[in-house]
Amino acid sequence: MALTPPLSLDQNVVSFWAVRGESRSVLINYASSIDSAVHPFLMLTTTDPQFVPGVGELAVGDSVLLTVSVDTGKIGVSLEPHGLQFGAPAQLKIWYGGAGGDLNGDGVVDSTDAKIEAQLLGLWYRADASEPWSKLSANQSLDEKSFTYGLPHFSEYAVAEDLLEWAVNW
Repeated sequence: MALTPPLSLDQNVVSFWAVRGESRSVLINYASSIDSAVHPFLMLTTTDPQFVPGVGELAVGDSVLLTVSVDTGKIGVSLEPHGLQFGAPAQLKIWYGGAGGDLNGDGVVDSTDAKIEAQLLGLWYRADASEPWSKLSANQSLDEKSFTYGLPHFSEYAVAEDLLEWAVNW
């Protein structure tokens, strides 16, 4: 999803330790030269990383290093390690207010942007390319112009099946 320029993220890659039994979050902001303010773009919150591929189940107090990478060209997001499973879903919150309504970045707020906003109400995911896509719903806040997704695991996700040019790996 392209955001209307000029926006710049304060970080493109950030890592943090997720600890089983503790709430941990990371927030990535963007700066707008339109209003000279810093606004939230993405927040990931975890409390229960449970199973790490190649490592096994984590005990309470054990940790795993998570990495959030943002592709600023497509505003794609990658969350690692791939295959990490959560006991209680990780919460991924994405704000879209910085686009000023122009969600496809074409300079015009129109019906295409309304379709994109409607598609953002859910993510599609699959464990690998050989499996069909399944929908993961979201909670929308019109006041905050944001969507919050509960992620049971890090997998291959896309914003919408018919908008796969926005495919992201989470």
